[in-house]
Amino acid sequence: MAGSTTATEPVANRRVGIPLVLMAGIFWSLSGLVYRWIEVATAWQVLFYRSLSLFCFIALWLVVRYRGRLLGVFQSAGRLSVLGGLCLSISFSGYILALDQTSVANALFILAAAPFFAALLGRVLLSEHIRWPTSLAMGIAALGLAVMAGKELAIGRGLGELFALAAALGLAGLTITLRMRRTIDMLPAILFASLFATLFALTGMLWDGNSLILTPKDLSLSISLGVFQVGLGFMLYTAGSRHLPAVELTLLSLTEVIVGPILAWLGADEVPSITTLAGGALILLAIVTLAVLGQRHHPAKTPP
Repeated sequence: MAGSTTATEPVANRRVGIPLVLMAGIFWSLSGLVYRWIEVATAWQVLFYRSLSLFCFIALWLVVRYRGRLLGVFQSAGRLSVLGGLCLSISFSGYILALDQTSVANALFILAAAPFFAALLGRVLLSEHIRWPTSLAMGIAALGLAVMAGKELAIGRGLGELFALAAALGLAGLTITLRMRRTIDMLPAILFASLFATLFALTGMLWDGNSLILTPKDLSLSISLGVFQVGLGFMLYTAGSRHLPAVELTLLSLTEVIVGPILAWLGADEVPSITTLAGGALILLAIVTLAVLGQRHHPAKTPP
C-alpha cells in the first residue's frame, strides 16, 4: 500500500539523509578545483578518462547491485534511459569544456540554472503548467545569467559560458526524460551517459591530435573525477534522497554551487569576479525562491 512501510522498505530518516546529500554536494564541488590541478592534459583527454572511469564504476555498481536481474533493469529502463543518457552526456561534456574556457564559479552558477530550463522544456514537450513561483524564479535566474555572461559576450568572448549553458540544457533534458517515466532507474542512464561522453571525447581527441598517454598526475586526477567526484557523489545523493523531500534536496544540493568556487579560490587562487558573484547570487536566490514557494504550494510530507 502507498505510504506504508514494509519490511524491505527503508525507513526515512532526516538525520541520515541530510549528511549524505551534503557529502554528495561536497564531492560534486571538487570538479573545478581538481580540473585546475591538471597540468598538461587537454579538456578532451580529461573528459575521456573521467567518462571512461565513470563508465567502469557504474558498470561495476550495476553488476554488484542487480546481479542476475541486470538484463531486466535495462529492459525496464528502455529507450528513455538511452535518451536520458545522451542528454546527460551533453552535460558531462559541456561542463568540462566550460571549465577549460571560463571560471569555475561561472560554470557552476550557470549549471545551477538547469531546473529553469527543465521547466521551459516541460512546458513545451510535456505541456506542464508553469506556476507563478517558477515564473518568478526563472525571471530572477535569467537576470543572473545576463549579469554573469553579458560582459563576456559583449567583448566577443563567452565560449565557456556557452558550453556551461549547453551543460545546463543537457541536465534539463535528463530531467524531462525522468518525468516521462518517473519510475525509471537512473543508473542505466548514467552508464549510457558515460559511454556517449567517452566516445565524444575520443572523437575530440582524434580531431585535435591528442594522445591517449597522460602524465601519472593528470591521469590519476582525471580518473578521480569520474570515480569519486561523479560516481561516489551520485551514490551518496541516491542514498540520501530516499530520506528527504524534494525541497530539502534542492536546497542541500546548493552545497556544490557554493563550495565549488570557494575551493577553486582557496586551492587554485581563482578569485571570482564581481559580476560572477552578483549573477551567481541571483541564481541562488532563484533556486531558493523556487524551493520555498514551490513547497508552500505543494507541501510534501516530511519524513520522520
